[in-house]
Amino acid sequence: MMIIAEQIYALVKSLPQDQANEVLTFAEFIHAKHLKDNQSLSTVSSTDWSEFVYSLDGAWVEDFPTLEAIRAESGQDTLRESL
Repeated sequence: MMIIAEQIYALVKSLPQDQANEVLTFAEFIHAKHLKDNQSLSTVSSTDWSEFVYSLDGAWVEDFPTLEAIRAESGQDTLRESL
């Protein structure tokens, strides 16, 4: 019987790089969440939070439209602002 870490490893090996990166980001989030639960807020340094925030950089990029896409849907001309 495989342990959970081995099961996760076997599954992640079969994923494309971008999906494997999502799994890693989620695992880091869960790890940070449990660290936070086990520490009081006074013992968490700002460096820990900065590292956590930077680790999430780009994680939800596909969930939000770009400014250009929003303006295109509303009929606004994006080139007008550059003049």
